[in-house]
Amino acid sequence: MSTKQQLAIRTETDLKQVLAKEYMKAIENFFGDPQLAREFLSNVVASTQRTPKLLECTPESLLNSFVTMASLKLMPSGVSGEAFVLPYDNKKKLPNGTYEVVKEAQFQLGYQGLVTLFYRAGAKSIVAEIVRKADEFSFVNGQITHSPDVFADDRGEAIGAYVIVELQGGGRISKAMSKKDILAIGEKFSKTYKSDFSPWKSNDPELWMWKKTVLKQAAKLVPKNETIHRAIAEDNKGDGIMPAREERSNWQIEAPTAMDLTEHREALEACTTAAQLERVWADLPGDAKAGLTATRDAVKAMICKEAEAVID
Repeated sequence: MSTKQQLAIRTETDLKQVLAKEYMKAIENFFGDPQLAREFLSNVVASTQRTPKLLECTPESLLNSFVTMASLKLMPSGVSGEAFVLPYDNKKKLPNGTYEVVKEAQFQLGYQGLVTLFYRAGAKSIVAEIVRKADEFSFVNGQITHSPDVFADDRGEAIGAYVIVELQGGGRISKAMSKKDILAIGEKFSKTYKSDFSPWKSNDPELWMWKKTVLKQAAKLVPKNETIHRAIAEDNKGDGIMPAREERSNWQIEAPTAMDLTEHREALEACTTAAQLERVWADLPGDAKAGLTATRDAVKAMICKEAEAVID
């Protein structure tokens, strides 16, 4: 994609047109349904209308965020809470040593989106609940017992949350966290915790962010799933959470800045065969791959689509 095309994004319609022109084949391939791909583009427009400051973000970060979302087969959310793209002010260091503030868009995974990915990966059932002060609750050796009086006039303040994930192949994963631990993670790591667009604020009466935080921690205990861990890695870029060094290759994070990726992205986009794409990808620096996964998937999808058309 040319710089001129990127700089043309000034309105919701511009964004939709660039996505449709440059990424439509890939988006259709991600969703496996042209109708869902068109629905995705309509939701992109609605999403930017709800959050106009997204149009102030760098075009590259905006496009990458929505393509990442499409690659996970999630829709921009209004009510569903599957996934979001939010604007952030990021400090960038200039060659002269000074800093400038750049507004960038960032993909954020919603609680419902994480649940969707768990079920796609084969979870049999997921229970996520808030524990309140008057509830009867115990957590002993991974076994959770929770007996709330759901008809009580006042169950008291929320004091924690837990999730129980049953796996298709048998087995159960349980994770419980206190209010203190949940909020400590939010305050320390989440960029959205104090922002104007924060889902942590009082417009979250069901405390979805609490449930999401506990479910993300539980994800470390379930069998490895590339899609779930890639989604969490992308979400963590917004939260600022860095997994332990030995886990980073699996979580696919530590992307360089957008400017550092330009040359590598162009090399990927120039590929016309799967073999060529594989060679270029293998030659990329390890720390660049994290920020280019969506681009690689988009190019791969287009190559596959074109190959299918030739066969037909």
